[in-house]
Parts: sequence; structure tokens; C-alpha cells
Amino acid sequence: MLFLDIKKEILQSVMEDQAELKKKEAALSAIRKTLENIKKKADLDFEIFLGGSIAKGTNIKGSDVDVFILFDKEFDPLKVLKELKKGFKDGREEYSEHPYLIIDFDTFSADIVPAYKLSTVSSMVTSVDRTPLHVEFVKNKFTENMKNEARILKQFMKGIGVYGAESSIQGFSGYVSELLIHKYHTFDRVISEAAGWTIPFSVEGSLSKFKSANLVITDPVDEERNAAANVSLENLATMILASRLFRLEDWRLFFFPEKEEFRIPAYGFVVSIECKKCNEEVLLPNLRRIATIIKNDLDREGFRIIFSSVFLLDRGYIVLIPENVEINDVIIHEGPPVTNGRIMDFLEKWGGGTAFGRPFINGDRIYVLRETRSRTIHESLSRIVRKVKLANDFSKDTVEILNIDDKKVPAEIKKGFLRPSLGRWSSVRIKDTVEQ
Repeated sequence: MLFLDIKKEILQSVMEDQAELKKKEAALSAIRKTLENIKKKADLDFEIFLGGSIAKGTNIKGSDVDVFILFDKEFDPLKVLKELKKGFKDGREEYSEHPYLIIDFDTFSADIVPAYKLSTVSSMVTSVDRTPLHVEFVKNKFTENMKNEARILKQFMKGIGVYGAESSIQGFSGYVSELLIHKYHTFDRVISEAAGWTIPFSVEGSLSKFKSANLVITDPVDEERNAAANVSLENLATMILASRLFRLEDWRLFFFPEKEEFRIPAYGFVVSIECKKCNEEVLLPNLRRIATIIKNDLDREGFRIIFSSVFLLDRGYIVLIPENVEINDVIIHEGPPVTNGRIMDFLEKWGGGTAFGRPFINGDRIYVLRETRSRTIHESLSRIVRKVKLANDFSKDTVEILNIDDKKVPAEIKKGFLRPSLGRWSSVRIKDTVEQ
């Protein structure tokens, strides 16, 4: 089967059908009408701007709709949200840098986002203000063929599990996939190039400007911004591996994989925390910070966490898979190198020794054998969680430590605790032409 024929088949599968497009057109028409009424009644001066992939012509099935209301002059975000909620009574408010409204339909949702109208990024107030410039960039720079190539790349990324800029995914955004097509022109060229990427990697060839990033793709509408800053190490590594493994004869494994579920080990734990407003952008970074603190503290107490993951559903969830759930009454406590200034602090605390003896040197570091504070991981976890600082939208009084088989743990967490995970495409042999 020729690659051209495969691309046609992929496009036929990912393009939204006419019935779905008509639903979105009707929804957009109704949204526009309601916004015009709000504009008159509330005496607000804004321009209605259609954003997102549907405006760019790079949309695939499942794409949501973005509607921007653009202000020339300063506006009060809370006042605008209040007026939007009057007009869209079923809308739910969300917050990023400022509030916006989400309206849910049967098969998609529409974000109504207040922003400032920009001609250049120099007058930008919040990062969302530049998004309409991204839309105009794609509309002006892309041919119809490039738009279709972007659709194919998006589906590939979706298939391998790395598509989506949300905090819960930390993957390749729609705009980043479009920028890759703008750089390399075709899906197959992107895959060919990505197969040879290193970590970290810059498509411009220099990492000096964005030194801490995993992947650097300079935003053409804002050269001070790395459009790929959100891409996690895991998602970049997955993209590289999938590109190295991609073969035409196995293309369905990459683009349309069968869903596979994992069996979580029975000795796993879940820290569950109630949230007042379960906002991903705000609370997921806090959950990741808490998970890191818990892992580090448990490690110091002799319990090694071999894997952790975080979820935000109706509550915040931290999944912890330990290597051991019980330990003996002694662990080895590592101190600093003897040349480090903190050596005196260590000796002040431990120099007198413990029930097992005085400190000793191993390599260039000092160590001591000490008693364990807890014999079981549950005891340690209970004590550590109590002292961790939570974000304001989390309620400390509602923290629960659950065994993984507890009925309170949602099924989607038990089945999807590994993130990101590889599909059946991971069994495809690496191409001989790629260095192993």
C-alpha cells in the first residue's frame, strides 16, 4: 500500500463528518448571537473571534471549539465572566491566568475566552492574548496540503498518547504539531527528523535561549517564547521512540491503537484529597509537588517508591507504587561528602552515634545506621502527608490514604495509572537504518 493511499485513509478517518461540522456551526451561530446580546445589554465593547483548530482548518475528530472575545481597552475579567454566566446559564467557569467559560455540548465543548486584541505581542497582557495570532499565522502560512499533514501528525501523536498541552498530559499541543509541519512540511519528514532527535532537542539547533527545556520550538509570533516548553521528558522520549519504530506496514498500530489496560500492583497506595475547585492548571502542579515530597521523604525512611502518578478527577489522587511495604528496625542514613560544609551539622546530630554504632565513611560520604521511625509504609505515609503544604483549593481535613483495591479509588485510575504508556507499536522492530 502506497503511503499516499495510507494518508488518504487516515484523513478519511480523522476528518470530522458533515453532520458533526453542522452541529458545531449551529453551536457557533448560537454562541455568537448570545455574545452579541451580552455585548449590547452589558455595554461591553469586544470583537468575536473564532479560534482553535477549526478556525485554522487543522481540526480532527474530537476537536473542541475556542471563541475569543477580544477587547481593545482594559476590561475587568470578573465582570466579563459575570455577564457571560448570565447569557450562558449552563456554562461552567474555569481559571487560567484569568477566568473563562466552558459550554458543554453532546460531542464537544466550547471555550469562551476573554482576551486583549493584539497586533504584536509587545502589548500582551496575558499569554492567551497571543493565541489569535497563532490562528492567523496558520491561516496565512499553510497550504491546504500542509493543513492535512498537520491533521495526520496530530492523529499520530494522539495514537501514541503524546497529544495535548493540558497539565494532565504535558504533551504536544495542536499548535506545536502545526509548527513542526511548518518547519518540515510533511508528516513523513517530521517522523524522519524526530527519529534522530536527542534529549534535549531544539529544532532551531540551539538550546542556549531555553536551557531547561526538553524540546525547543520557537514561537514565530513571539520569539521570546518556547512553544514546546510544556512537553514533558516522557512525552518527548515517546515521540522519538515511536518515530524510530514507525513502519508503513504497521501504521494502524500507531494511528489507531487498540486500547490496552494495565493491572496495578495490589500493594499500591493512593493519597486522595478533596478539592473545592478541581482546576487542572492550578492543582495538578501542586499534586506533582506533593508527590515529589512524599517520594523523597519515604525514600529517606527506607521505603523506595518505584513509580508514582497524579490524577485530578472529582478529587486529587496520588498513586504510589512502593518497592517494599515493610522494613526492619534499621536503615542506612546518608550524610554529605566530608568536604561539604554541612558535614558539621551532620556530626552535631549523629556524631554521638545510635543504638547501632557511630557514623562511618563510605567513599567520600558519611553515613550512620539508625532506627526506623516506622516499620510500615502506611505509618510513614500517614505522618508525611499530615505535614505537607497543600494548595488552598485542597482540603487537608479530607486527606485519605487508600489501598489501591479500595472501592473509593476510581476505576480509570486503577486502569490508567501508568502515564505515558506504550501501545502495541512498541513491539515493532527498530528500523535498521536508525542507530541503536
